[in-house]
Amino acid sequence: MAAKKRTQDGSLLDGLIGELMSTGEAESPVDICLSGSRKQIAAVPLRYRLIALGFVQKLSLEEVNKKLLDNGCEELYARSLWEATLIYAFKNSFSYTAWKTLLAECSGVKTEILKENQTLSSSALCMRDIAAYIDDNSVRDHDVAKTQHRTQMLAAKLSEIGKDQQAFRLFILSNVSSFSTVREKTRYYFCKYLYYYLSARMVVYLTALEKNSGVKEAWEGLSVFRVRTALDRKRHTPDEAREKILESPLSFGEIYDAFENFFFGYITQDWLQVLLEYYGKLSGLTKAQKKQLAAEVRRRNKNLARISDDEAIEWLEAEMERKERETDRLYALDNKKAVYQRGRAGENFLRKILHGDLDPDRITFLSFLVFFGKEAQKYIPSDYRVTKDRLNGILAECGFPVLSQDRSGDLFFMDFLEADDPMMFLMEEAETMAFSEENFHLYKTYLYSASNEKNWEEITE
Repeated sequence: MAAKKRTQDGSLLDGLIGELMSTGEAESPVDICLSGSRKQIAAVPLRYRLIALGFVQKLSLEEVNKKLLDNGCEELYARSLWEATLIYAFKNSFSYTAWKTLLAECSGVKTEILKENQTLSSSALCMRDIAAYIDDNSVRDHDVAKTQHRTQMLAAKLSEIGKDQQAFRLFILSNVSSFSTVREKTRYYFCKYLYYYLSARMVVYLTALEKNSGVKEAWEGLSVFRVRTALDRKRHTPDEAREKILESPLSFGEIYDAFENFFFGYITQDWLQVLLEYYGKLSGLTKAQKKQLAAEVRRRNKNLARISDDEAIEWLEAEMERKERETDRLYALDNKKAVYQRGRAGENFLRKILHGDLDPDRITFLSFLVFFGKEAQKYIPSDYRVTKDRLNGILAECGFPVLSQDRSGDLFFMDFLEADDPMMFLMEEAETMAFSEENFHLYKTYLYSASNEKNWEEITE
């Protein structure tokens, strides 16, 4: 989201409040707020328009949260410092001006301090890091990690304070370690199902290694870990291999490629562009990647429809050499890294989610839960497998609206989960949308994710 300009009277939020309060008798502030028909209002994301409307119409906390959910937005989140002040303000019928005064008094807890509360800060995350983060935010029940419900606990404490503002300030100071710059519950569930997905890949390989059967096929599944070179140097026992896998950096690019291949059935343009622009050799790809890449070459060029996989790879290598010569003419040597980075948006999106720099939007969150859950279904405890009820439970805990047939994206997920053959349904749905020249529900979903913290700062400062 681009930075917004301050109004003459203060922040962007001040301007929005002023416009809503000046609405004439013939106009509905609700309609104006929802439609964003005025320039000042249209500059603010819908969620924050609705929060502003809450102050203008003197809504209760329950009414504000209902209006947010009814319009597809997240409820106010108690583990966000700024939103905790909003929860307290709406709970106690504060005016906008009174809330701004309270917010200013609490602003001493800066983003840098909150950032220190976050884990998973390493640039090269491994599976053991993900497990540690889940454990830090869970209680154990017979080896099953369950969320600690920190958000609910903070919300309950907020409800007990009453109108004593000094007690509220003490609450903020004494709970600094629990606040976060992202919706931590969403990141928790994202990581939890990512861990199921990674565990399934690891278990399949270790089982094959122990039985000395199907090792070659299971080897392909380890591409999501940067471990295959280390494992290939010598023969390892299953226990030794497990330690190597747990400590190896994750390949976010491979995870994102697998996600897109799961929903789309082929390599996307972003990934192909990276391969064409990366100055390496295709010999380093796995057998499965080469097969997939060859299929994509044939799909994109009808003149190559009848060539073999090996011939397709040879053609692509020649194309890469041509592309390299062309790029050399356009870019200086020190700009090659920037050229390569252009096609890594999906990979960088995953890294930002895990690092706590980005909040996934609702559809992106759903799509990854479905992908991780379906790919690892056999290895997830039965009560935690991805079903409509399970997704609704997670969405509700994270403050998102539950699945509804009134939303086309939701209807897709519901039909997918209930289909007799989910993957056949997925292929037919993608094909139908392609023929109608519409973007698929999940096309580049990561583009709609943003940092709620940064959005909030842009409209209030």
